[in-house]
Amino acid sequence: MSLAVKDLSFTYNRGLPVEAKALQNITFDAEKGEILSIVGHTGSGKSTLAMHLNGLITPQQGEVVIDGLRIEKDPQILRKIRQFVGLVFQYPEQQIFAETVNEEISFGPYNWGLRGNALQERVLLAMDLIGLDHSFASSNPFMLSGGEKRRVAIASVLASEPGYLVMDEPTAGLDFNGVCELTSLLRSMSENGICVIHITHDLELALSISDRILVISEGTVTAYGTPADISERLSNMSVKGLVLPDILSLSYELKKTGLIKNITSDPYTLAEQIKSGQIKCH
Repeated sequence: MSLAVKDLSFTYNRGLPVEAKALQNITFDAEKGEILSIVGHTGSGKSTLAMHLNGLITPQQGEVVIDGLRIEKDPQILRKIRQFVGLVFQYPEQQIFAETVNEEISFGPYNWGLRGNALQERVLLAMDLIGLDHSFASSNPFMLSGGEKRRVAIASVLASEPGYLVMDEPTAGLDFNGVCELTSLLRSMSENGICVIHITHDLELALSISDRILVISEGTVTAYGTPADISERLSNMSVKGLVLPDILSLSYELKKTGLIKNITSDPYTLAEQIKSGQIKCH
């Protein structure tokens, strides 16, 4: 089963003088157990696309299909979709509302019918998955640090056991250690069979953690493929608001002059090419 988006288009304020096209003919798919990064500049349509994936916005044109279920304005269908697809907003404060961490995390599974010991076990499991100590259960989530709030927001979604997790700019505001911890968590979730859809402007991060990458600009698809495919394509084109990682730029220059065979964004791969003698000193 998979998540499939086909010819998706969306316009804000459609029919009015201030109408603005946000998405135009977006097509891609995502499989269980993979990390798909959607990369683009601010205003590229990333967040609008994210909200389509669990029915917060329903398609005007095209379709979004989750495990065979097409998103439409039927409340029963939308309820099922939101159980399948969890969405974590860019800022945890946008979705946290309860007085304690325990209440926050239990809200989703409670609404899906879980009660008693089974509900509490689900809460503790979600806290374990994101590395949040059980002692936080009685804490006020609004009093936690930014990184801890983000973990609570993720746990509140994971507690419903979604097959798909959409994360909008999850590393925003995190320091280096926080980013490392979060990327480790994303990999762990994909290894456990969850499809992670990672919305970001950080091309370097996307290239390092993704199985596939969708690059969008001005609401349209610019490139779509594996990190190797994207590295090759973006080295030969300019995309608004995206900065090529230094290693990718260096490998592009080395390949252009015939000193290495393959463009890469991975420093270890580049080092191996140099070490193996594919690069010759002049």
